[in-house]
Amino acid sequence: MRRPLLAALLLSATLTGCSSDPTEGYCEAVKDHQKDLTDIAASEDTGALFDALDTYDELREKAPRDIADDWASVIEPLRDLEDALDHAGVDPSSYSAEEPPADVSAEDKAAIEAAARKVGSERTVNAMASVEQHALDVCGTPLSR
Repeated sequence: MRRPLLAALLLSATLTGCSSDPTEGYCEAVKDHQKDLTDIAASEDTGALFDALDTYDELREKAPRDIADDWASVIEPLRDLEDALDHAGVDPSSYSAEEPPADVSAEDKAAIEAAARKVGSERTVNAMASVEQHALDVCGTPLSR
């Protein structure tokens, strides 16, 4: 009875050893999206950051476990800000916290400001730094140039 169990364990270990690198798909996605992310980062349009969210979601899905939580910490505050702006009917490219449109309610302004604080929070900033450093260290490719 032990021999079939031992054989099964050895076969399992052999198959696992032959599997591809778990970061390979992630690193390919980083390389595939680098130009788009570079263009977004270079844009003077403040709303361009939201154009990166679908790419960020894809990278989060493909990310190794050790960096997936950091991706979530980047994406979730951005999605919350996008939702707050959308709820207020505000174009992210033209919204100014100093001079918000007159038709934006006080409640919507507060929601936008709260979401913006989360995007600029130490947690979000550190998470973004971590995903950028991870892409460079593990993939040998920065997220953007």
